Amino acid sequence: WYQRRVRGANSDIRQILNHLAVWTAGNKTISYEEAGKEADSARKDMRVGIFDIPRLFLSAGEETRRYTYADYTDLFFQDYSMTPFFMHENYARSRPARAGGNDLKTLLLLSNAADSICAGDRVSADIRMQNWGLLPTLAHFSAVLPGWYMRGGLQGMTNFPQILGQTSKKNRCDGLLQDMLSHMVLHVSTNKTQLGMEYLPLLKHKLVAPLLQKETEGITEVLKTMQDYDLQREDWDSVMELSTFSSHSAPSSGLSTRTKSAFTRLFNKQTHLTPYVLDSGVSKRKRANVVNGEGEDEGEEEDEEEEGDAMIKKPAKSKAPVKGKKGTEKKAPAKSKKTTTGKQPAKKSSSR
Repeated sequence: WYQRRVRGANSDIRQILNHLAVWTAGNKTISYEEAGKEADSARKDMRVGIFDIPRLFLSAGEETRRYTYADYTDLFFQDYSMTPFFMHENYARSRPARAGGNDLKTLLLLSNAADSICAGDRVSADIRMQNWGLLPTLAHFSAVLPGWYMRGGLQGMTNFPQILGQTSKKNRCDGLLQDMLSHMVLHVSTNKTQLGMEYLPLLKHKLVAPLLQKETEGITEVLKTMQDYDLQREDWDSVMELSTFSSHSAPSSGLSTRTKSAFTRLFNKQTHLTPYVLDSGVSKRKRANVVNGEGEDEGEEEDEEEEGDAMIKKPAKSKAPVKGKKGTEKKAPAKSKKTTTGKQPAKKSSSR
């Protein structure tokens, strides 16, 4: 019974001594059955780390030998949002004891565990639609059942789910594609997916091949392609990043530093228009009037819209001559010439 007492208190000596003092306060003797019941009822709830949860699900040692289905379900709810990801990452690295070293049985158990995780993924999609009553079902399919199939011992340390890092990379690539599509929208008829699948390989060739073959002499051809699609300097870097895969080097890795520097300088010297209006071009007076609810004349609104539109080139304003009352032009007053002799003219005396 003392072993059950130690396991129930999770080896906490202070809690064990405290319970022994309470038990013997009224009665100095206690039977084996009563001691076992008291040990089970006084179990200490412990917070398990997320890296220890997959190990406990896949372990077949003494630590989890007495675990029940309810204990495994409680283990899942230690962190129900991350446990499915950790189980999916680590279940295939366990050597199932029920396979007995037979490779064919191991593959069958792996298949069953994968099917269970797929079912848990479908349940998780329903939970994201605010159906929280399915959480026990998610615990069964995504953690308890795969752990039962593959229980035997995790080989090595617990790995962090790679899908979380890949999701972050996917979101970044989606943002880069969306920015490129907003720049090219006047010249292409496509969506973000087709831009990445069909346009990107051709753009990569048109933006890199002239620089690799002709170096600085191919800069003009690349700039012409970028102007045809209203691409910015950041879009060139985006094309290189989106075209790089883990097993291949970057398309621009063969370019020299001199070629890249010359390309950037020539790009910055040119004027590049954007197919959208920048918010910074709107006058502050127009914003204030809109907030206060005041209207403006149509002519003033058209003038301000033209000022904020980056696609409109305005002619230079010519200064009109200043006219007098009778329509004659006024001449600017001539500047008085300063005397160089240093003598000041005498002042006239005023008579009273």
